[in-house]
Amino acid sequence: MTRPQPSVLVIDDNTDLAENIGEILSDIGVDVHLATCADDAMACFDDRKWSLVVTDVRMPGIDGIELLALIKERSPGTPVLVMTGYADRETTARAHDSGALAVINKPVDLDALLEMVEHVAAAEKPVLVLEDDVALIGNLTDLLREEQGVLPHPATNLALARKLAAVVDFRAALIDLRLPDGNGLALARELLRRSDGSRRRVIIITGYPEELSQAVRDDAQIDDDRLVVLAKPFQVPNLLEYLREMV
Repeated sequence: MTRPQPSVLVIDDNTDLAENIGEILSDIGVDVHLATCADDAMACFDDRKWSLVVTDVRMPGIDGIELLALIKERSPGTPVLVMTGYADRETTARAHDSGALAVINKPVDLDALLEMVEHVAAAEKPVLVLEDDVALIGNLTDLLREEQGVLPHPATNLALARKLAAVVDFRAALIDLRLPDGNGLALARELLRRSDGSRRRVIIITGYPEELSQAVRDDAQIDDDRLVVLAKPFQVPNLLEYLREMV
């Protein structure tokens, strides 16, 4: 079966850089469209979906991170890569808090960008990552992007996670228990109880494993072999081993 041609929307008011990225991506068979501002970018979602969006941060009017939030409202399942020449802690935190797949520095490492585009285009194993600690979710997302075939979809709150779950058929989910807008176990229950025939599985990470384990035992509708409780602080190799078994 032939894979569909990947499509990438590149947004940057630096037209020289955007055109350079566009030419390089076109050379490897990517369908590329360029936009110079948020308004032009959002208009590109009127009649199509994108494999990946690449946006600069500093632009006139709405900046790239505000645009990222708008994209996640309009098309939550679209992966968004943020590029910036000012990757300070606040900017990086804002990007991860808004659902960025990754934050890369300018000048852009074009080889790394090409590798990411190819990875996203080939990924067949979507995994939800729900964690409100922006540093941790950035690290987890970066780790999962290194796994073959895996495409992480990060969220720092239940609201975005539920929007993602409505449009993405996740193979697995990594969910924090305590979140700013609710309890992660509620979403785990929703995912595990779906009557769509999927055998998706869930890892819940928490600093309160005994409390959570009791809640799971008390819920007769949760299939225990599809849910894993991982206590914080956890060993990354253990997490990756669980996820590899799940997807």
